[in-house]
Amino acid sequence: MEEGKIILCWPNHANGAAVSGGGWEPALPASKLLDPTLAEQARSNGLSPANTQVLITLARFLPVGVVAVAAHNLSAVATWRITVYFDDAATQVAWQSDWLRVWPPVYSTSELEWEYDNFWGGEFDDDDRASFTPLATLFLPAVQIARAVRLEFDDSSNPAGFISLGRVFISDVWQPTYNMSYGCQWGYDIDTQFETAGDANRTEYADPATPKRTVSFALEHLDREEGFRRALAAQRKIGLHGEILYAESTQATAESFATTILARQVQVNPLSHPYFGTYANSYALREIL
Repeated sequence: MEEGKIILCWPNHANGAAVSGGGWEPALPASKLLDPTLAEQARSNGLSPANTQVLITLARFLPVGVVAVAAHNLSAVATWRITVYFDDAATQVAWQSDWLRVWPPVYSTSELEWEYDNFWGGEFDDDDRASFTPLATLFLPAVQIARAVRLEFDDSSNPAGFISLGRVFISDVWQPTYNMSYGCQWGYDIDTQFETAGDANRTEYADPATPKRTVSFALEHLDREEGFRRALAAQRKIGLHGEILYAESTQATAESFATTILARQVQVNPLSHPYFGTYANSYALREIL
């Protein structure tokens, strides 16, 4: 995939999948990873590597180009490994990653003061991590046709004494031939509500809401196949309720963390045919929290 070009990933193959392996608390089992509600989380029974892993068996052979885990409690030093299997028995390895940091270095030492806790590692500090819904994302170098995916985590020093994982996202990836047009807009949907007192000052009391990241953009140079088999197909397959992973880079930087989001479509727009051989579609996405 080309760096600096939009990446869209859907549908989530976790829908219809099965889970096994690892050691998970009975009240918070690994099956919670298949629940689209991020607050429904799986919790490991301790921090043993034998317990902090899970095998996701897909419903059938499906293309896998990205694996992500949302709303996790993995610490700054946690690592993970992804193994993709060609068979549902998980014996034929199609691809395996190295052990990678869940929170990879995103800052150089020249950007940090030596007194900072993250001076040597360059990872997000606690305040940085708290400002985003945690989303661990790993893009494969090439899409694999697979039947199963194993996620392994090594976080033996997690202060919670367990790992907690929200939603797993396993999907195909699409990078259009031509990048999104200039004019992309990033922002936040902040639905904070206010109550006004009946005093002379009309004192306001806020009920703060967590900001949800938003992004809107247009793909204005699609060919016919991309228009119908990708852009329009996404509307049919995921509608307004299904998940879509939006990214602008496969490499970890401070900016890529800010612009990589698990989202839903806020609205769907018609596929247009503005001139010969070219199709266009616009998107409006809002983060899932």
